[in-house]
Amino acid sequence: MDLREQLAAFWAGERPDQIPYTIYQSKLPPVDHPVVQQMFEDGLGVTCFVPTWEVSYDASIEVRDDAIRQGGRLLHRQTWRTPVGEIAATWAEDWHQKYFLETAEDYRVMTYIVEHTALAPAYESFLEQDAALPPYAVAVPRMGRTPLQTILVDYAGLGNFALHLYEYEDEVRALYEALLVQFRRHVEIVAGGPGRYINVLENFTAETLGPRRYREFLLPVYEECFPVLQAAGKVVGCHYDGQLAVVKDLVAGAPIDLIESLTPPPEGDLTLAEARAAWPDKLFWAHINLGCYDLPAGELRRLVLERIEEGAPDGRRLAFEVSEQLPARWLESMPVVLDALAEARACFA
Repeated sequence: MDLREQLAAFWAGERPDQIPYTIYQSKLPPVDHPVVQQMFEDGLGVTCFVPTWEVSYDASIEVRDDAIRQGGRLLHRQTWRTPVGEIAATWAEDWHQKYFLETAEDYRVMTYIVEHTALAPAYESFLEQDAALPPYAVAVPRMGRTPLQTILVDYAGLGNFALHLYEYEDEVRALYEALLVQFRRHVEIVAGGPGRYINVLENFTAETLGPRRYREFLLPVYEECFPVLQAAGKVVGCHYDGQLAVVKDLVAGAPIDLIESLTPPPEGDLTLAEARAAWPDKLFWAHINLGCYDLPAGELRRLVLERIEEGAPDGRRLAFEVSEQLPARWLESMPVVLDALAEARACFA
């Protein structure tokens, strides 16, 4: 099987000839490196997140990007100007330094922006990019986060979000409802487009929200929207890269086909065995903890084989990935993972 055939089997809950091992395109080391080329030969795949949709804004909205210096650092500042006010955020090397939403007025401005944003299909662009990829890569349609996760992760930040939910509850809920309308349109477009697997970039971890808010804000969106995608033949995966134990029963009942970037302890709080017991029918695209790549080769090999035994004793419903950061010792350690997967392959023959 080539990469696409392996992933197709994985997404279908069938057994590929080798458990897939992939890396985000954004984390990939130089592709012309001989070790990287050999890893491609040995089965390493690359996931390229390509939208099947495009965004446009009402003429009343102006978006401005600036490079600014602050305290000796170069920052990226983005400003949104609207008839009802303006908001701005800054980043340093893709990490937020200031979020868009800090006041109740900021929420009203962002709600205006969302209500005056249009989404449209971009199917041909996706197909062209997918066709141009090398054999070791596959294009994956990626959706943004669901409404509350968008507010928490992208617009307000964890530090402010809990306070805003208490102090600006009406404004938070108004923005949530506007984002929900937009998300429904997003689902409609993605459902009608190409791509078998749909990645929903939730970046969810339970300690930031908890079971009550999960049940109130996330689960209803999943229950309304994900079946639309599934009815169109899509496999729906959520990027859940943190702690999940306190919501595992809620996740079990949610219409989520695949848990992506599933991370065992110490970053997460469920082993693959515990996750499999909680979610026997879900697919796991598991992230190997960065610290594991620093283990001696023999220990890393054993760890990969143990995780296969925990998560996929029959070789089904499991893949591994590099999804958070390129391991510092990737040159020595990632080939060990591929060797372990090749060893496991013989057990399922």
